[in-house]
Amino acid sequence: MSRPGQTRHLPALSSLMALLFVAILVTAVWVSYSAHESRQLLNTLFGEIQQRDRLQADWGRLLLENSTWTAHNRIEKLAVEQLGMHIPEPGSVRVVSP
Repeated sequence: MSRPGQTRHLPALSSLMALLFVAILVTAVWVSYSAHESRQLLNTLFGEIQQRDRLQADWGRLLLENSTWTAHNRIEKLAVEQLGMHIPEPGSVRVVSP
């Protein structure tokens, strides 16, 4: 037993155990935080992928619409109907040399 005036020292390994315990707690909290951050980034990535897919679909529709508006038969039809243009006869074509 210890006497009333004496202090009792902890064994040398107990401070090492306390340090290891604190290190384990910090590591556990860090792992939990890292997992949470990883999930958030993954959710953000999936959202961006979905937006990319929507934009690619819109781009495809715009390309299709552009090809429809610039189709040769449509332009020829508009030139004939609205501008009164026609294809010249082969005899009336003149070739100009540079």
